[in-house]
Amino acid sequence: MGNKSNLKREAERLATLDGYRALDKAPEGAFYRITTLIADIFSAPMAAVSLIDGETEWFKSPVGLTETNADRQVSMCAQAIEDSKPVVIEDAGMDTRFAGNPLLNGGSSVRFYAGAPLIAPNGAVLGALWIADTVPRFRITKNQLNQLTSMADIVMSEMELSREIGLREQAQRNAAIARSNLDLTLALSDIASFRIDLETGLIEWGGAYMKIWGKDAGEMVSEVETAMARVHPEDREAVQEAMSAAIERNEKYEARFRIVLPSGEIRWVEGYGDYLESNGRPTLTGVNKDITDSVDQQEQLKLHTRELHHRLRNLFATLQSIMALTKNSATSIDDYIERINSRLRALNRAQQILLDTNFVTGSFAALVRDLCSTYPRVSWSGPDIILAENAMVSISLVLNELATNAAKYGALTTDSGRVKISWAIEEDGEGLDIVKLQWLESGGPQSVPAPAKSGFGSSLIDHSITRNLRGDIKRDWAEEGLKCTITFPAPDEEE
Repeated sequence: MGNKSNLKREAERLATLDGYRALDKAPEGAFYRITTLIADIFSAPMAAVSLIDGETEWFKSPVGLTETNADRQVSMCAQAIEDSKPVVIEDAGMDTRFAGNPLLNGGSSVRFYAGAPLIAPNGAVLGALWIADTVPRFRITKNQLNQLTSMADIVMSEMELSREIGLREQAQRNAAIARSNLDLTLALSDIASFRIDLETGLIEWGGAYMKIWGKDAGEMVSEVETAMARVHPEDREAVQEAMSAAIERNEKYEARFRIVLPSGEIRWVEGYGDYLESNGRPTLTGVNKDITDSVDQQEQLKLHTRELHHRLRNLFATLQSIMALTKNSATSIDDYIERINSRLRALNRAQQILLDTNFVTGSFAALVRDLCSTYPRVSWSGPDIILAENAMVSISLVLNELATNAAKYGALTTDSGRVKISWAIEEDGEGLDIVKLQWLESGGPQSVPAPAKSGFGSSLIDHSITRNLRGDIKRDWAEEGLKCTITFPAPDEEE
């Protein structure tokens, strides 16, 4: 048990010694002054501060010695570690503990030794402050031993002070590294940190503050007054109230506001912070985050939602109108269902193409191509045109009615019948661009004369072209088949 206890105590002692980092440092001036002083006081030819690790005695600031270290096994200071009290050896030559010790031989042999232990605050003995002579000395007084012990305490105080300074410097370095890492993290996250001294109004910035507050923020936004000058006038009062609440009632600081940069650019900023006392000074500290993109997206979402609501209302109104008018023109329930399904497919065709793009505009060519997939003997040619949502719905209903009539009464009733859809953008007589669309049927039954009366389908076609597309339609009931020419204003590309 005793051996384990000694090993544990020695391990703790060596860990304590290592904590002072004294063996890694060059001899210190304060130690030299102390060893020189005690050498003079005691008229001793040799003196030193010795620190002892597991195997070696290290001489720090030695006087009268050329060596820098000695083997711990022959060290007289080792006795101080074992006893934890001053050690006096009046004549080492007469002391059986040092029989055969190499320190007693040679020209600078040690005969007299007096050392006071260097005791750390935790009780560990790290070494000794000692004096030595080459001749025996007798009758060292208690007062002299107290002087040596007091000087050893001063050495230990110097070591403790040096350790504290080292720890503080390391803590400062660690804090600087942590601050640098935090600034880097904030900068990469587009977040700025701020620290406001409420007595001076000065702001200490970190992170991505120049990206948020402007490239000149380090100089031009260095205090509360200049920062407030960049806050949007409509938001300034709310920000000041949030800061006042944090200061007066020790509440969390939270505000969402706009800032206006010198270029006129407006950014949305979200701020969070807290009030605290830093070194006795009232301080408001926190972070700012640029949320401009998020706010813009929210506004865009609101606009799209309103636009979607508006278009859905129009779509439902169209559906109600088609259902009511189809009911009036249908000859039976089956005829009603068939007509409704056909017109709903036309609406769905247009809406799907709109949905595949941006729900605002769609491809005319894609609309015609989709129609042709339902009616294989219908072909088409023409440039792609981007149409607005109302135009897409209208032209889809028109083409559907023409195709339905062709399948029931026209060219698509026979295997040899064909329909060709073609269109181009031309200039009318007034210099305006128009879309000229032609529907040509061939190979079917003769279509002359023209029908005696028109039904809801024809009315739907006429209404969609003249009212919705602001265009015109001409029908030619020729022997080879129906020829239908539709013209309407070409869409404005900018619109």
